[in-house]
Amino acid sequence: MHSSLARITVGRDDAPTLVLLHGITSSAISQADAINHWARRGYRVVAADARGHGLSPRWEDARLARAGDQLVDDALGLLADLDTQARGRAALGLTAAPAPIVLGHSMGGATAMVAATRHPELLSGLVLEDPSLYGTRSPSDLLARGAARERSLDTELANPAGAVLRALASATMPEAEALPSVWASQRVDPALLRTGVVAPEVPWREAMSALTIPTLLLSGDQPGSARLGAGGLEEARALGNPLITTMLIKGAGHLIRRSRRRGYYAAVDPWLERLLAPIGGTAG
Repeated sequence: MHSSLARITVGRDDAPTLVLLHGITSSAISQADAINHWARRGYRVVAADARGHGLSPRWEDARLARAGDQLVDDALGLLADLDTQARGRAALGLTAAPAPIVLGHSMGGATAMVAATRHPELLSGLVLEDPSLYGTRSPSDLLARGAARERSLDTELANPAGAVLRALASATMPEAEALPSVWASQRVDPALLRTGVVAPEVPWREAMSALTIPTLLLSGDQPGSARLGAGGLEEARALGNPLITTMLIKGAGHLIRRSRRRGYYAAVDPWLERLLAPIGGTAG
């Protein structure tokens, strides 16, 4: 198992490692603010472009027919690469980082969650930022949403300068991510959008129940934007999995890290430090 995904890696090879998996129409570099934040805190940050995004391979028909599973396979390939690196360092007598913590947003969150149920030995923990919830929308609704995304991207392609200006003017867009976010949207393979796939085909409650590693599940309460919301977080708690910690970020929308930046880091940073302390020390 080997990953063909393009990635950005920042930080020392022996530092505690965070793997960032983005949502649909995004990319690794459009998480520049997050990469900088955690790199400054002493982590090694590995941000990957999902298939059909950024600089990663485009979708082929055979892979597209199993798009949800392919997203998981790609993520596991990346984690297997990091595991091989760590084993190599250990064999040479060098300090190796513990298994990484994966932070996923939306599509990336759903992908990370299912990957963790299949190969939990490759991860130390999960941060799920308002993950996509497979099983909550009909196939026709997903196709309609994919078509709407494609129309929106077509509009951006017709006027990229205007898209950049709107991104720069946004009250929630970090300046470091404005231009990369527009670039990312222009790099999306529309073949994926046409499938409507935004998550592996595993019902979200089933996946969360099966998690065997510490998990922080975040959502916001902005109507029409947050996918889980307070109700979804309560459903997650009702599953009774003691490894899942839930947290509601007041005022946040679907992309919590941008809509409530301080609240996001105030929730995530201490959780990462508590998790890493017993398994190899905190960053910094």
